[in-house]
Amino acid sequence: MRRVLGLALAVVMLLSLVVTAQAASVLLSQGKTTTASSIENDATTAASATDGNPATRWSSQFTDPQWVQVDLGGTARIDSVTLSWEAAYASAFRIETSNDATNWTPIHTTTTGTGGTETLTTTGTGRYVRMLGTARATGWGYSLWEFQVFGELTADAGTLISEFKQVTASSWEGGNAPAAALDGRTTTRWSSEFSDTQWIRVDLGGPAIINQVRLVWEGAYAKGYRIETSNDTTNWTPIHTTTTGTGGTETLTTTGTGRYVRMLGTARATGYGYSLWEFQIFGTVDSTTTTPPLLSPPTKAPANTGRFALAAPADGAMITTTRRPTLAWNAMPGATRYQVWINVSREDYNFAASGNLIDLYTKVADVSGTTYTPTWDITDRWTYKWFVVASDGSPSNIRQFSVYVPTLENVADGVSIVNGSRDLNRNGAIEPYEDWRQPVGARVNDLLGRMTAEEKAYQMFYNAQAFPRAGWHFGPAEAQDLHTILLASSGTRLGIPFISAGDTISGYKTTYPLQSALAAGKNYPLDYKLGDMQRREQLEVSARGVLGPLAEVGTKVLYPRIQEGNGENAEVAAAQVRALVAGLQGGPELNPSSVLATVKHWPGEGAGGEALIVFDAVTIKYHMVPFRAAMEAGAVNIMPGYAGSSFLDPGGPGAGDSAKILAYLRQNLGFAGLITTDWLPSGSWVGAANAGSDVMGGADPGAPGFSIGSFTANVPAARINDAVRRVLRLKFQLGLFENPYGDPVNGPYRFHTPAYTALANQAARESMTLLKNNGVLPLRLNRGDNIVVAGPRATDSNACCVWTSYFHQEYGSLNILDAIKARASQAGVNVYQDTGPAPKLAVVAVGEASYTHGTNWVKEQPYLPPDQVAVIQNFQRQGIPVVVALVMPRPYVITEWHGLASAIVVTYRGGEEMGPALASLLFGDYTARGKLPWQLPRALGDVLRPGGSDIPADATEQWDLPYDLAATPAQRNEIRARIDAGQQPPSTYGNPLYPYGAG
Repeated sequence: MRRVLGLALAVVMLLSLVVTAQAASVLLSQGKTTTASSIENDATTAASATDGNPATRWSSQFTDPQWVQVDLGGTARIDSVTLSWEAAYASAFRIETSNDATNWTPIHTTTTGTGGTETLTTTGTGRYVRMLGTARATGWGYSLWEFQVFGELTADAGTLISEFKQVTASSWEGGNAPAAALDGRTTTRWSSEFSDTQWIRVDLGGPAIINQVRLVWEGAYAKGYRIETSNDTTNWTPIHTTTTGTGGTETLTTTGTGRYVRMLGTARATGYGYSLWEFQIFGTVDSTTTTPPLLSPPTKAPANTGRFALAAPADGAMITTTRRPTLAWNAMPGATRYQVWINVSREDYNFAASGNLIDLYTKVADVSGTTYTPTWDITDRWTYKWFVVASDGSPSNIRQFSVYVPTLENVADGVSIVNGSRDLNRNGAIEPYEDWRQPVGARVNDLLGRMTAEEKAYQMFYNAQAFPRAGWHFGPAEAQDLHTILLASSGTRLGIPFISAGDTISGYKTTYPLQSALAAGKNYPLDYKLGDMQRREQLEVSARGVLGPLAEVGTKVLYPRIQEGNGENAEVAAAQVRALVAGLQGGPELNPSSVLATVKHWPGEGAGGEALIVFDAVTIKYHMVPFRAAMEAGAVNIMPGYAGSSFLDPGGPGAGDSAKILAYLRQNLGFAGLITTDWLPSGSWVGAANAGSDVMGGADPGAPGFSIGSFTANVPAARINDAVRRVLRLKFQLGLFENPYGDPVNGPYRFHTPAYTALANQAARESMTLLKNNGVLPLRLNRGDNIVVAGPRATDSNACCVWTSYFHQEYGSLNILDAIKARASQAGVNVYQDTGPAPKLAVVAVGEASYTHGTNWVKEQPYLPPDQVAVIQNFQRQGIPVVVALVMPRPYVITEWHGLASAIVVTYRGGEEMGPALASLLFGDYTARGKLPWQLPRALGDVLRPGGSDIPADATEQWDLPYDLAATPAQRNEIRARIDAGQQPPSTYGNPLYPYGAG
């Protein structure tokens, strides 16, 4: 009996284990981040397939292949997948898993999909799961009511949390910097000096749980070492110790916590130092200590503020002792709870909405008492505004405070730290301008009072390379060169740092599409991320300024620099400029983590070009829209252009030395910030300063025939003081006096990260515009098929970009030909250059090579030259379908060859990922969504009179009007009336070959 009972208990226990195992399989996908290759419309988003609502659905566009993908938030065992199809189902599809959303493993494949509800038993693991539809059962797309993934999140090492983080080491040898061990690249390494002990330390950016450490050693490894954690870099706790290190790849399971992790080598295995290809930490980082709680969207303050009073901090207080100041307020009678609202910086503003970004607030807390201490470290900023709302809806008054708690640079530049401040003038005492605890205004006044007339004037000039007292440096410079020049400026009498600014108008080391291309994508949160990406790259080496973005509406076809502007829609231009300025600043105002944006070219050269701006009292309103938006985003530096204005200063000089044009900026737009001229000859500098310009852009004080003495003799002292006061104010706001340097050793290893490349790729993809397609795209080719790639832009690595944004070539960016080869190889398709055996298709890449101020070919000829048209004609005559990849930096007349192409893809100047983005589009990895940012002329006569040149008398378009190619006088009057009434004119006027927004 006992034996039977024991057997029965064993069976019950076994069954319970089975039940337990089955119970562990849960729905993992619901509510998780979901993306798709495309959507049919805004009502059928990817997230609708994982929202748990059977009445909502994802549906794709009507092409193959398409996919929907869910991020489970961690590595999981995948037991089953349920597909609840709408009528448009897949007859063939794959279920795939991935750990990185790049490399995929099929766990279910079928060519006999049934539609309805399909429940698939699977065996697989991964963080990402996708349904990849390869053949539709209907003429529609793919449509899922629900995409459900069942399984169990597995205990693993967590996420890689060390890559590209801040790092330091006891020493490094040669060019093998510490950051080389954190860059994910197997060809770079850190190596120490040849002695014991040595260490490498990474700052994870917040409190972390460390589950695993991976050491990938070079030949010089550690026989004895410790892995240690710390919260303060002073007190260390060992979490792994060994005296028998093996070298190679050592994966260590650990249990520990801390913000900092270091490898402390105690015994070398060789006569060399310690050398790591990679130092990888896995686990999780608590971001709540650095990220504010966003409990509401960005919101304007209530209208009826002032029902009760705020108590602390004092209004206008400057907080210099903590990043978590306690906020206090008076009690509101009858209130039981209070909401705390602060204008914290965020990336999800509605950039298309007018209004100052700094006046948008976020609810960060809901408390029962009358005090609140932030749970996160508030970042340095000069204008934090806040208010409280009582439970009955009554709002308090609004106050503001600033937070500045800098970590002083510790660089061997001869500047000592005295009483917690940098002794910039090396006199052993801290003057008011050196004391970062003082208000910015007080510091400016003190420093201005100590400067000689010559020192003041130098602040208005560039070329710190040769003149260390100059206020500005024309960048971009390589990291170590820039650092050397910064060191020289610290050795001047007063130690005033300079700002390095260059024409990196579409990225610093990672190059994104030009603004005209971004205007085709109209993804303003992405624009913000691109600006923020550029900010982060430049901060690595203290390149603290950029001569961009452009706040120009491109309404003149023949303006060569229309490629740098925002298309011809003023509202799109405004949204893009708001987003880019906010991204570069890292928030709604200039702060110690900002890159200084220089918004240009005032007052809008897109309405005429660099010779003459032709707007009048009506159309100037249209061209001011993006400049006003820039100021709403907090821009504090504007660059006038070369052109004069027939309206603002008839017959006068260019904007930079026209008192009337600059007065309009100050008086009509209320701009109180810095005015930096474009590059003017030395003979114009005195005139520009007297006209109201504050900085002489690119001006070299060593120019022949010029002297600072002659400048101070001919520009009134009051005018110089006015200009220099603005310059110094910006420098104090940027925190340059406390942190003038970047990290020339480690910073470059944090350039061009995979995440940055992905942003550039996304921007290129979203800008690509499919103007025409007779069904040839996406490519439907079999393995072994041949295609040809031809045309002058196919191998032109610079056609993607302009000016100084060429650094991408250092990181292996692919041109159009190489990108298509790489993508075609995945499909087994052969690619030949120019000619090949029995091609199924020709991709012809045409358009203009890179240029700056002047076009690549005569600007009065905005059409493909005969040799490029001939390439298209040659393939078409052979009966080979032609896909034209059109590098179109300005509106072209394409009528001559338009009918010869089976498909036309406009790439614009698509940034460093232009080639890969185009290749992905051709092979159907995504569906083009870009829309033309300009009208395309039907004929040159829509732009110029026959034989005409680029002058107003020969123009047949109105240079200052949008949407007027081949428009009638009545239509132009309607456009003007709309502008005069403050309305955005419709884009349906005129008779273009392709209208604005086509694609």
